[in-house]
Amino acid sequence: MEKKNTQGLDETYDALRARIGDRFDGLTPHLQRIALSALEEPNFFALNTVVTIAEKVSVQPSTLIRFAKEFGYNGFSQLQRVFRVRLIEGAPDQRAEVYQEKHSSDLRADMGLIFNNCISELIASLENVRENTQVDDLAKAVAMINAASHIHIAGLRRARPIATYLAYGISRSERQCSMLDFGGGMAAQQVANMKQDDLLICISFPPYSPPVLEITRDAYLRRRPIIAITDSLESPLAKNSTLAFIVDNESTGQFKPIAGAIGLVQALCIGLID
Repeated sequence: MEKKNTQGLDETYDALRARIGDRFDGLTPHLQRIALSALEEPNFFALNTVVTIAEKVSVQPSTLIRFAKEFGYNGFSQLQRVFRVRLIEGAPDQRAEVYQEKHSSDLRADMGLIFNNCISELIASLENVRENTQVDDLAKAVAMINAASHIHIAGLRRARPIATYLAYGISRSERQCSMLDFGGGMAAQQVANMKQDDLLICISFPPYSPPVLEITRDAYLRRRPIIAITDSLESPLAKNSTLAFIVDNESTGQFKPIAGAIGLVQALCIGLID
């Protein structure tokens, strides 16, 4: 695999196009199909979700993610920004025409299409977390939970239902567990009261919730064990954790799926019972 793209988000479409052309013969057939579509229909790549693009190219959504990583990007959404910048910087009349076509297409979408796209996004999220989660890390997380006197769980906004489900599952395994009380303003005090053998499990995705970041940092400074569920190893949660799980954050839709994270925490909960 090619080394990480040192140009990052500054790479132009022309530079990326040249790199794709240079490496085309060495790509797998599936990646070649994606490459051809990217070069022939860059506007389609700029404006659609990973699931829609995968369906058109006849590959799995996870293959699009592998394609992006093949060219040094962290994920498909980062690669897609190159195509979007090209579109934004293009001729105004052409740009308006493309956006109008997309808008008209969206207006014609029925609930059946919306439903199918949502399910496909959830499936892609599950595939991604299965591909990127190490079994040894799952075993280590279960051991950390088993060893803890009390498990504290933090999650707000999109992470809230994930945190709630995890707290439910751990409680079902007859272990001492509680959600941090952000609403009542007691979360910081709860972290300050954590014993050495207590465990914090923190969950957050961009845009990260400042209260979750703050209590994670507090627990880290107090040298308490921390399990993080977040979007990347560059996440402030991952940097301050003992063990981090990276959950798919590739969706470009307005509502990002939580299926991958739910699958992850369900596996941890079942691991505690088995």
